[in-house]
Amino acid sequence: MTMNRLNKTKTRIGLSVASIFGLGVLLLLTTLLLTGCEVERPHSILDPAGPAAGLISDLWWRMFWVYGLVFVITLTLLVLALFARRRESPALGFRFVFVAGIAIPALIMVIMLVDTLRVMGHLHATSEDLHVQVISHHWWFEVQYPEQGVTDANEIHVPVGSMVRFELISDGVMHSFWVPRLGGKRDMLPDYYTELYLQADEPGVYHGTCTEYCAGVHALMGFRLVAHEPEDFARWVEKAAEPPPAPTDPHLQRGREAFMSGGCGACHTIKGVSRGTMGPDLTLIGGRHTLGAGTLDNNRGNLAGWIANPQAIKPGNMMPKSYLEPEDLNALVDYLWSLQ
Repeated sequence: MTMNRLNKTKTRIGLSVASIFGLGVLLLLTTLLLTGCEVERPHSILDPAGPAAGLISDLWWRMFWVYGLVFVITLTLLVLALFARRRESPALGFRFVFVAGIAIPALIMVIMLVDTLRVMGHLHATSEDLHVQVISHHWWFEVQYPEQGVTDANEIHVPVGSMVRFELISDGVMHSFWVPRLGGKRDMLPDYYTELYLQADEPGVYHGTCTEYCAGVHALMGFRLVAHEPEDFARWVEKAAEPPPAPTDPHLQRGREAFMSGGCGACHTIKGVSRGTMGPDLTLIGGRHTLGAGTLDNNRGNLAGWIANPQAIKPGNMMPKSYLEPEDLNALVDYLWSLQ
């Protein structure tokens, strides 16, 4: 009776393990099929667009196949053991257990460790074509090009095919800097600079984000990295280094006056107009892809909503709501939109 119960229990356990095994294989096949779908993957490390990301992606796939094979073999042996007939002496001795359960896994771990260290060694470049400083705030990114005399916010412009050295630091708590399609992440510390080398091989707009929980609206702290052809990047730098021309249109002049009289200039810089440093530099705001550090697409409607009540869009950010008259708000939006 006891033996029958034991056999039934073992059979139920075996069926459960077999079900889990089958489900795992099904999920694995589904995942592989879905990775081939033509969908936008702005944060996928498996869609590399730079040499560093390519190294990381290749390492990930090697780990996936090696550890996936170990997982399948382990579950297969477990299922066979549960359904095998009971023997007086084990079919497989201590030598098999030691080799398959200790020696081979240890060898695999050592090989993968050496492979990982090799990849990490190739991620640190020895030369640079462009130097960019990025300073993290609550909850946005300040971007400086020291050699070019350009300051921007929440958007980074780089030339395609150039190795960029990012010098990273935080103005408050710890943040991080990550552009998944271009490389690994790096922490941004408040007490000293960290460095990260990235290169974009294809023109385009790449999503970046803070991946270190920094309280508040951490989930809405992002940026865009725009990779230009070299000649387009040179034109962007030339334009960005100069103050925007003073508006001649009366409507835009009213918007500029609203910017100053409404107190915006106390926190924001517009080159040649104001020198505020509490908030992002707005000299190039009209040409950016997003608002609020990646929170909204940059268009006139979103810009008006952000100016009117940013707390309703990104609660906890440092910008207060405004109380401009509708005509002044409309003129201010058009003025800021003209800064491209």
